[in-house]
Amino acid sequence: EGEERVAGVDRVVMSAEAMEDLSLTFATAEIRELVPSLEVPAEIVADADRLAVIGSRVSGRIVSVLHNVGDVVPAGTPLVVLESVDAGSAVADFKSATAQAEAARSAAARAARLFEDQIVSQRRVEETRAAEQASVAAAEAAATRLRTFGLAIPLTEGAELGRVTLNSPITGTIVTRRASVGQWVEPSDQLAEIINVDELWLLASVYERDIRHVEQGQPVLVDVRAYPGEVFPGTVQLVEATLDESSRSAGIRVVLPNADRRLKPGMFATARITGTHAHDPVLLLAIPTSAVQEVDGHTSVFVRDDQGGFTLQRVHLGEEAGDLVEVLN
Repeated sequence: EGEERVAGVDRVVMSAEAMEDLSLTFATAEIRELVPSLEVPAEIVADADRLAVIGSRVSGRIVSVLHNVGDVVPAGTPLVVLESVDAGSAVADFKSATAQAEAARSAAARAARLFEDQIVSQRRVEETRAAEQASVAAAEAAATRLRTFGLAIPLTEGAELGRVTLNSPITGTIVTRRASVGQWVEPSDQLAEIINVDELWLLASVYERDIRHVEQGQPVLVDVRAYPGEVFPGTVQLVEATLDESSRSAGIRVVLPNADRRLKPGMFATARITGTHAHDPVLLLAIPTSAVQEVDGHTSVFVRDDQGGFTLQRVHLGEEAGDLVEVLN
């Protein structure tokens, strides 16, 4: 309704009312500087090198939980305190082995002095040295067991026997907590998760036909639904070396600075990889990609004439750059 197709001519005439109802917008083909780019859907995720899963290295019961979800904690912050029989036994063994090593060391030194005074035999000296070496090895084994349980050496003076404190290995925000006072935990249990969101990853896939245009170090402009009209800059960090056989695409990873922490893991985004061709920005005749239509299998545009009509004109297109496309002829 309101349209008239002129016989034998690829032309459409519309009434003023029809044009108003359709809310048509118009653009003029212009010479513009185009920076070639490639747009792909993507997802923002946590940087795997800035994520920590907190778990115990020893079985025990939780006696204290010191922080909750949403807390921002520096590296080394105590998070959970456990009471463990195994840890208590390991501490006792370490103290005993350390004391025996010290006694054996003193005995070996005394035997060496007595031998110089010709009071004891060479054999006695060798026996005390062997005992010293054995006791030192036992103490080192006990220390290794403590470190395996996550206990620091030297032991904290006045610390309760069998208490194990789980600290945050990174600076970040606690995003999950699965620890409660009185809960029994095993080394396989995950008690908390901490993420440093000052820098995030953006994951996307590029089809086989376009992969030659993407390489490490290229700049990327990222749009997210949560902040329409804003663009967040990033850099291509990785292009996977293999293709997914089903989708015929390769994954790429983009590093996104996020000092203000506005971006969140889990957000969907659009990544515009700029400079995806071998040449620098050039001046080209360009139109909006939204103006291009496919009619009878040909890319075409409708050109408004002086009489208020629209003439269908086939066009050959070149490179795309964002929301613009080059017109070759």
